[in-house]
Amino acid sequence: MLSVKFSEKAIAELQLFVRNYEASFLKLYEDTGLQNEHLIKNLYIKSAEEIDTTIRSIVLEKLSKNQVLGRKKYGGMLEIDFYVGSRLIIVLFSDDKESGIRWIESIFIDRKPIIF
Repeated sequence: MLSVKFSEKAIAELQLFVRNYEASFLKLYEDTGLQNEHLIKNLYIKSAEEIDTTIRSIVLEKLSKNQVLGRKKYGGMLEIDFYVGSRLIIVLFSDDKESGIRWIESIFIDRKPIIF
C-alpha cells in the first residue's frame, strides 16, 4: 500500500482556496451593522476550516487505496475527480513505486459564485 503525501503545490492550492473562501465571506459581512456580525464571521471561519479538513480527508481516503477507481491519464500524471458536497474536486497525482509514495501533485477546487 502506498503512502499518500501532498506536494507543496497541492497544499498551497488548497490553502489558497480556503483563504479566498474565508476572505470573501468576511468581506461580505464586514461593517454590515448587524448585531451578530461577529457570529456570522466566526461561522464562515469555522466553515472554511471544515472545508479544508473535509477535502483533505476525502482526498486521502480515495487515494490511499492501491487501485484508484475512475482515474485517467493526464500527461505524466493521473487524474481523479469527485464531488465534495456540490464542489467538484480534481486531483492530479503520481505514484513513486520505488519509495512507495503516492504524491498529490495538484488540487483544483471548483469555486461557486456568491449570489446576492
